[in-house]
Amino acid sequence: MGNSKIKKTIIGLCLICGINSFAISYEEYAKQQQGEYKQYKDSYEKEFQAYKKAYADSFAEFKKDLKLKWPEKKPKVSSKHKWVEYSKNLNERKSVDFSKKEINFEVIASSEAEAKKKIEAMFDNLVKKDTKSAFKDDILEQKVIKKLKKKQPVIKSNQKIIADMINAQEKIRLKNEVKSKKLVVVKHKDKFIYKANVKLPANSTVKKAKAFKTDVLKYSKKEKIPAELVYAIMHSESSFNPMARSHIPAYGLMQIVPRSAGVDSYRYLYKKKKLLSSSYLYDSTKNITIGSAYLHILYYRYLKKIKDPQSKLYCTIAAYNTGAGNVAKAFIGNTNINKASVKINNMTSDQVYNRLMRNLPYNETKKYLKKVTNRVSSYNKLLKTTL
Repeated sequence: MGNSKIKKTIIGLCLICGINSFAISYEEYAKQQQGEYKQYKDSYEKEFQAYKKAYADSFAEFKKDLKLKWPEKKPKVSSKHKWVEYSKNLNERKSVDFSKKEINFEVIASSEAEAKKKIEAMFDNLVKKDTKSAFKDDILEQKVIKKLKKKQPVIKSNQKIIADMINAQEKIRLKNEVKSKKLVVVKHKDKFIYKANVKLPANSTVKKAKAFKTDVLKYSKKEKIPAELVYAIMHSESSFNPMARSHIPAYGLMQIVPRSAGVDSYRYLYKKKKLLSSSYLYDSTKNITIGSAYLHILYYRYLKKIKDPQSKLYCTIAAYNTGAGNVAKAFIGNTNINKASVKINNMTSDQVYNRLMRNLPYNETKKYLKKVTNRVSSYNKLLKTTL
């Protein structure tokens, strides 16, 4: 792993380190916060467990309903890189795979003519769709809200699902392709399922990334974190799917986990205790705000004692995925990041990277580190040219 790939990012972080030399260490910070943390841990943990139960119960109900209509053993639902939406009667579903740049339409219909008409209407709906309406029409999320019996924050963002990934000419081309597409038909029980898929333009990911540029630049600057790092994290976490959702659960563009990164970042930003809801985190601006704040916490608090900015950057990327404790384990076998920092400071940045790639507890984090590091370099260039 050469230094040249992210040299300019590192220079920026060197300057930032000087500005933030007053930031306290992880252990000092943890000690200061321990008393207060214990006081509110039980309250938000109880709230989080109530949410997890509501989500699990709702998912079980939703899965049961889907099995009556669709043939899959594992239900097709939204994930980190894919957004899936069902009609109210569950007879139609459309999905956008942001990683593969593909749109899929599936319809239970009595004839191909009926299916084609419905799929064309689904495409028109998809182009108009934003995060606000997507959340409102998300059957699973609405089931969860009903079980919680608690008012959720309204999504104010009008971030589009795909409209900002295609221009007017591409929209016409895709609509014509949907109209002329030969449908694949599958029989399930006594029903027929008609399917069609179309590819998004090759440059659609870059266009989607551009839609978040104002927020990325604003909040990366505020938190003294390179914009290319925020972009690389977003791309790796969700492929810029604004409705990204994982089983952990984690939500939105930067895949914020409510009970950890969400709690810590909100408290750092607003000095208040709050367990963030899914609707809060599906708001793209709020998600980028929270994600950038969490990167700040990792870099300037938990990992402050690491002296070399490039080594610290590698550790920050890994910690975003697996936590600072697991980063420490890669060097000293336990979760004491302060002691691990002493060892890290006696290594070159290349040695730090290689040690992380060998000793991180999870293969997923090793792949994540490699992927994000490469994307930091790519977005450094894109921010100067295409974005």
